[in-house]
Amino acid sequence: MPRKKEPEKPTEEKAPAVRWHVFDVQWNFLTKLCGSVPADPNLIEPWLDSRKPTVKPAGGREIFEIREEVFQTLAAEAAAGKNTEAPPQLLIFQRDNGHLVQRFGTIKAHIKDCSRQISGLYVDKIRGQTSFAVRATNGIYYDPARYWMPILRPDGTPVAEPDGIKEKAIHVWSPRGPMNALKAFEFIEPAMMRFQLWVLGKSISEADLDTLFTYGGVHGYAGERGDGEGKYTFSLSRATGPEPSLRIAA
Repeated sequence: MPRKKEPEKPTEEKAPAVRWHVFDVQWNFLTKLCGSVPADPNLIEPWLDSRKPTVKPAGGREIFEIREEVFQTLAAEAAAGKNTEAPPQLLIFQRDNGHLVQRFGTIKAHIKDCSRQISGLYVDKIRGQTSFAVRATNGIYYDPARYWMPILRPDGTPVAEPDGIKEKAIHVWSPRGPMNALKAFEFIEPAMMRFQLWVLGKSISEADLDTLFTYGGVHGYAGERGDGEGKYTFSLSRATGPEPSLRIAA
């Protein structure tokens, strides 16, 4: 009597491992890099409120947490005896360990802003494929272990003090109608920033990053972009070394 063939056991398929490609990025600013954080603590709350997203991203910090962080950077400035006679509506850089810094989150915001513009005006969406903006927003990250990014001089030296404060007249609306006001902001010139980006799998290619920063360098980064500030040239290359992982070694 022939032996019955036992049914084959289904093979267990393993999910593909998450792969990160790391890129070294450098921005060399052609125009002034301008501060954009209000120096007046009374303006912090409305400033943050005007910039918060409609839906808070998973893992995102609450407004009061960011507010406390900004207060701490301002307190450090005051404790050092600086900025004690700040003009009204002064916009400044945040400080960390005696150096002027930018949050890495501002890089992510710049990438999202530029990718949306490129996606809507330059790159046509192909039916059935994810748009350029979605791929850039969900596929490009920075090292989660980093929070502050020091602002550098072109020779790589960290910047300890702004190069000056620029004032300009602006037109604002009030209950009494249009009025003239004075706006002031710290600036650094020349400036450079150097950082790494993590790219998820095949979501964004090196050519896509090149397109993103070619547009971003003209669009401008940080404050006073409408006046032509924050424009940069860039260099981009794949980082060497092992693939990044957050797994704790046994």
